Amino acid sequence: MNGRHFINVASGGFGAEVTATTPQDIKRRLGGAAYTLNGLIKVWEVQPYKCTLFLPDEAPLEVSMVLIAVGNSRLAGGGFEVAPAADPRDERLDVMVLTDAVLSEPGPTLAELRDPMKPDNRRVFYRQAASFRIGSDAHLHISLDGEPVLADSLEFSVRPAALKSVY
Repeated sequence: MNGRHFINVASGGFGAEVTATTPQDIKRRLGGAAYTLNGLIKVWEVQPYKCTLFLPDEAPLEVSMVLIAVGNSRLAGGGFEVAPAADPRDERLDVMVLTDAVLSEPGPTLAELRDPMKPDNRRVFYRQAASFRIGSDAHLHISLDGEPVLADSLEFSVRPAALKSVY
């Protein structure tokens, strides 16, 4: 992303913002619980990001996004499945966008999360691409395999066979 490498998952929006803004002293005292506490405090202040997703062979997709996950493999930290169809060998990134509908329509949004690849979803979008861009109306918190980044223009691409591993 933007010339920086990640192997597993880049996540953005609410979760990455919570991670990036949790104070160090609280993390030292509470460990992982600090993120949960900060998330519970911030959930009442969630501000969606107005973004445009530019994918190959598709019209630009304008969304009011709460969360984005870009996966090169299926699972994020803690074993949470964010990209169910991701395969590190297929030379594509899987993109899952959770819209702000989760704030006003949590039930239907959670139902769509059970099958994020369903083509007629309106609240959860899932795509696969070797490269794509995202433009945001504000700086977007992104976590690249846990490393925080702040940007309003994001360019993602796959570097095929850049890492030799056994899978």
